[in-house]
Amino acid sequence: MFYMGFLISIEGGEFTGKSSLIVPSLKKILELSGYDVRVSREPGGTLKGEEIRSKIFNRLSEGASQEELALLFNEARKIHLQDIIFPFLGSNRNKEGVLILDRFLDSTIVYQGLEGGVDLKKLVSYEKEYANSFYPDITLITFFPENKFNKTFEMRRNFANTNDKEKRSQTKWDEGEVAFHLQRQRHYLSLPDFYKKMGIERNFTTIDSSKHPYEVIKESVVKTSQLFKEDKKEIFLEKYKELVLKKEWEEFSEIWEK
Repeated sequence: MFYMGFLISIEGGEFTGKSSLIVPSLKKILELSGYDVRVSREPGGTLKGEEIRSKIFNRLSEGASQEELALLFNEARKIHLQDIIFPFLGSNRNKEGVLILDRFLDSTIVYQGLEGGVDLKKLVSYEKEYANSFYPDITLITFFPENKFNKTFEMRRNFANTNDKEKRSQTKWDEGEVAFHLQRQRHYLSLPDFYKKMGIERNFTTIDSSKHPYEVIKESVVKTSQLFKEDKKEIFLEKYKELVLKKEWEEFSEIWEK
């Protein structure tokens, strides 16, 4: 029997399939396995949060400082926790359910801290002040291996720019040279060491998003299964195989490297 709630966050650079592939596929597999699953995103997730999301992007285009953006993100995060996360999972994770987040605390550390120069200790203090240090039970970091980063990133970005406009809203953070995005990926991959140095226990794992979509999903399922009882891994994989046979994610095959 399932007695506690789990918070799963999906992090990583742009065009790595977080929103389009990993979040919805995990949700479907876990639901088919009998779990109550909800997905949400940051910034956003609630009416108030979406209003702040719009404000963030407006202020970004107007030249807002990284410090201002960090505060706006944390303001949205506090609302998200109070209105979505805590009611669903319980403030002590004492309610049944699985919540999958498309970005969370870590993106603020990367974008406003490691990229934007906001003091990292200050950002960690915001995690305590605004988010009650409510960290995910597991964080999946998506990445492209560096030996094929350029090719894969350009292919994914070109596809999004020409064919996927209705599914994915482009933002200012999508812009920049490939080398810039490679450095962003390195920042994400440095997060486990960063939190370890800060004395904060976190559970991170990585997902190679350059693989075929079926392999990306399978890896996400296997690594997420560590949260649950050991016998759940085979159940998750069984549901995954059923969906593959139904060609659930066939549409992604043309844009994923095989």
